[in-house]
Amino acid sequence: MRGWLLDLNISGRDSVALWIKEKHGRVLQHNIRWMPRIYVAGPPDRLEELERRLAARYEVCPVDKIVRPGSGHVRVLEVATPSHEKAWLARWIHGFGFEIYNVDLPPLQELLYQLDIYPTALLDLTCLKALDNVDDIEYDISVFRTAYLNITTASQELIARFSDRLQSIRLEMDGEVIELDGPEDHILMGLEKALDGIDILLTEDGDGFTIPYIHYRASANGLKIRLGRAGDTIHPPSSRIYQSYGRVHHRFNGSKLIGRVHIDTSNSMLYRETGLEGIIEVARTTRVPLQDAARYTIGNCMSSLQYYQAYRAGILLPWKTGKPTYMTARQLNIADRGGWILDHVPGIYWNVGELDFQSMYPTLMLKNNISGETVNCECCDGVDVPELGYHICDRWRGIVPRAIEIPLQKRLEYKRLYRETGIRIYKRRADALKWILVTSFGYLGFRKAKFGSREAHMTVCALARETLMKSIAIAEEMGFRVIHGIVDCLWISKDGAGDSEYIELAAEIEDRLGLPISYEGRYRWIAFLPSKIHAGRPVNNRYFGIFTDGRLKYRGIELRRTDTPELVKRAQLEMLEKLAEAREPDEFTVKALECYQILNKYLRRLYSGEVDLGELVITNSLSMNIDRYSHQPRHVIAAKRLQYRGVEVRPGQPVSYIISASVGPFRATPLGLAFNYSVEAYAALLKRAFETLINTYTLSGTAQHPSLSTVHR
Repeated sequence: MRGWLLDLNISGRDSVALWIKEKHGRVLQHNIRWMPRIYVAGPPDRLEELERRLAARYEVCPVDKIVRPGSGHVRVLEVATPSHEKAWLARWIHGFGFEIYNVDLPPLQELLYQLDIYPTALLDLTCLKALDNVDDIEYDISVFRTAYLNITTASQELIARFSDRLQSIRLEMDGEVIELDGPEDHILMGLEKALDGIDILLTEDGDGFTIPYIHYRASANGLKIRLGRAGDTIHPPSSRIYQSYGRVHHRFNGSKLIGRVHIDTSNSMLYRETGLEGIIEVARTTRVPLQDAARYTIGNCMSSLQYYQAYRAGILLPWKTGKPTYMTARQLNIADRGGWILDHVPGIYWNVGELDFQSMYPTLMLKNNISGETVNCECCDGVDVPELGYHICDRWRGIVPRAIEIPLQKRLEYKRLYRETGIRIYKRRADALKWILVTSFGYLGFRKAKFGSREAHMTVCALARETLMKSIAIAEEMGFRVIHGIVDCLWISKDGAGDSEYIELAAEIEDRLGLPISYEGRYRWIAFLPSKIHAGRPVNNRYFGIFTDGRLKYRGIELRRTDTPELVKRAQLEMLEKLAEAREPDEFTVKALECYQILNKYLRRLYSGEVDLGELVITNSLSMNIDRYSHQPRHVIAAKRLQYRGVEVRPGQPVSYIISASVGPFRATPLGLAFNYSVEAYAALLKRAFETLINTYTLSGTAQHPSLSTVHR
């Protein structure tokens, strides 16, 4: 018997259910006997005593494991325990002074590691062996049938509530649409039947509302509904707030189904960025169940890669992590400097090539064997690190390099396939793996990382700085001028140079440095922007330009911001496309004037009321509770108005609003309550988008842009 692994769940005290999709469409439940393990280290005589005490209730046996990467095996006690007792038992044993390991390893991930299988793998059920490989580029997921679920409630309020009657349900799958309406009990019974044969269920706000709401309405109608393939365990919606890279995020805890995968598209960063294909790629590569991969932070998924490598190597995961790093101020000033930034002179540049190291930091980590346990190891003098006086172990291959090797190789291959074929699924998979690789570097310096250290993090930065400076030297040696550089990317120019010369430079850098580098293309022109506060000063990662093949690229302008209204985005894109028509400097004067006309066109629409409110929506997220704000920005005002109507908005959650024509506490109106808008406020946003594009043109000294004081209404 064989089939594809769709889902898995704890099904009893000592059993796990695997849900297998057969080739002919049936989904089978395959039960196996299994329990997670914890490991206990301590003096041999005390371990013997502990073994005798635990043997009456748990499966206990002495085993040899590695407690410190790079060191030898030691005798520890392996304790098999039911999942729900694992944390309690670990705390109890730890209270007697023992060291505990693998406590926070998620049980289902541990099972996947032990069996060496992964979600969507083709399995031979007779021996529970994967018949395909995790590093496969081409794999079949067409066997899984996907549907999108949307509900309509009979709500009279801005936000639907559990008490509102269910009005209709819409299911979309494979081009087919199923509409269910009528009495509530009829809709709910019809939904359970309609889900037969569906393997992956997509919803919007399913974790925070839709799935719990459906169960609530079923209970209100005296029904017991099953949305999974076994009994659902649905709890009231709950959520958590966390910080990542200085931003506050809000995430609902999952409403997961059994035997059927549920993904809330609004509660999954991976889905928003890479779609279902990206979630499946990450779940396979990191060995995380699909429903967890959709909801995990990318750091959790990346950590699973490291845990898998450690587990297969017999290395135990410490319960308590992190070690302090002690440095003098001088040492810190030398070591903790990040990557090089080479400032540009704001303005417009012609015939510019862009070179981008492909996954530079992960590649350096792989090539140089950088991991928390390999930098400044105690077993050897290793390889010296430039600038820092550190060394890297040359006897032990680190866990981090082991973990990132497959995703790094797969991403490069996906990028190559996308360039050659244009098939979007390759891009989504490559983008998903990019998030994993970027996070692998960030976690090196994370204080809770089990295989990281500050020294390892700073080692990567030092090697990256050396790489960029060597690349600049090679470029200048070959007659190119470096215009701008950001950590792993260079913009270079050479009078009269064509694509072949830029490609030759990229090949020379790759050959001499041994790192993959891609030639992104040649810009007909590119504009690097100045600071809005200090005119003439450069701002990194704010630019726009047109490649010779017609592709637009822009970073850091209104078009890329999530809080820019759709009206302003469309206007700026139209202006940018107009500027892109300029093929020589003298044409900019004409194109800038035409951008001025585009601005006037959108202003006329605004002043004449020919815009939909949907084009004016602005979305911002709260960074803290609304009562903690000392100032009152618009999104906080909108959140307070929602709160007044009984809708709680928590930190990290987005607030969508319209800038209203009112003043004071009513100058921002939540979406759904808005009936007018401030013409002046949106006109200012349009003018700012115009100035972003034209001010750099002015700085280049080519011409003066039209005065905004003459803009017509």
